[in-house]
Amino acid sequence: MTDPVERFSADALGVPAVGVRVMRPHLRTVDVHWHDYYELGLVISGEADHVVNGEALSLRAGDAFLLSPADFHAIRSRGEAPLTCYNTVVSAELMERQLSGLGAPAVDGLPWLVPDLEGAAPDFERLQQELAEPRLGSARVAEAVVACLVVELARRVGVAHPGRGAPSPADAGLRAAVLHVDRHFREPLTLAAVATIAHLSPNYFSERFRQYAGTSFQSYLQERRLRFARSLLVATALSVTEVCHAAGFNSLSHFGRAYRRRYGVAPSERHA
Repeated sequence: MTDPVERFSADALGVPAVGVRVMRPHLRTVDVHWHDYYELGLVISGEADHVVNGEALSLRAGDAFLLSPADFHAIRSRGEAPLTCYNTVVSAELMERQLSGLGAPAVDGLPWLVPDLEGAAPDFERLQQELAEPRLGSARVAEAVVACLVVELARRVGVAHPGRGAPSPADAGLRAAVLHVDRHFREPLTLAAVATIAHLSPNYFSERFRQYAGTSFQSYLQERRLRFARSLLVATALSVTEVCHAAGFNSLSHFGRAYRRRYGVAPSERHA
């Protein structure tokens, strides 16, 4: 089935091996879409309505945001002037190294939306220049600039300091497994397949996942899909069947029952 929500990919955008590409578009209208990469943006000028996961927000000069592959959004400029911004594509591998290094939450802790970050513009400009004219060490500089921007956004949104001590290899494997679910929940996923990412047997992974995430693997996966479905129902005119499949459910009846249990209404009763 064709995905009813447009999906942008890093490959299609020609992201180089370093894992970053910076663009500076002038945007009028960008319809609802999602991507297989992280999107790091900074508004330079203009104003726009920004709908993120079904929630209507505002964008203006100085606003910054970090969206994950689990998020979808749309942008519609206000007035005659377009929205001009630095739009930075960051590969999942590169961004998740930065988030892991901070001890930051998984994809579930995003998006990050930060106002009044005009002072970051020179960093975006430096990043764009290093990528446009690669020189000795440009890849390292690019990753360092991304790291600095991520740190600044994390501080602004109040990500807690993780304290001393690196996570155990087992916890690192579990975090990788949770990130995989957060990025791929729309796809068919099995506990056994995801357990291999954590390098654990399925039975032990099931036990450790519940301890780590506070819920079972299947409940976590279903909650991810239901939240995405609810946001689609709020933000788009997609049919219930289209939303069902876009969110990763393969049975309309199962989707309807799960949705009613979670939200108290049928998915056909669109609500904010």
